[in-house]
Amino acid sequence: MKQTAIFNEKTLGPVHGPYVQGTKYRDLFFTTQIATYPEVNPETGSDMAPNDYYLQTKRCLENAALAAAEVGATLADCLTCRIFILDYNMYSEVNRAYKEMMPDSPFPTRACLQVSRMLPDVLVEMEFIFKCEE
Repeated sequence: MKQTAIFNEKTLGPVHGPYVQGTKYRDLFFTTQIATYPEVNPETGSDMAPNDYYLQTKRCLENAALAAAEVGATLADCLTCRIFILDYNMYSEVNRAYKEMMPDSPFPTRACLQVSRMLPDVLVEMEFIFKCEE
């Protein structure tokens, strides 16, 4: 199985564990994103987006777009998206950011799940599959 790992700390920031920022296999690209920035904010000492569902969702989508660009894809090429959130009461804030960032029709298939725990300061995590050139 020939696959290509995507790892670009300059645009996507450092990873915080034993994983890559995306994997290309044939004409599919897989990536999972949290709301990090490539640099640490000197005021907060963190590379995470603020503790806000809307802002974290938006940043996850921005990171997904940056990762997809590494293989020549855009958010319009997204086939499916899984969203993991800590509080389902914030679903409307997640949807607000999603609608602003995702191109109109056809939307990708999507699931949104409430989870009981994530990394510290992470409210939203998103997993994507994109169609890209082989």
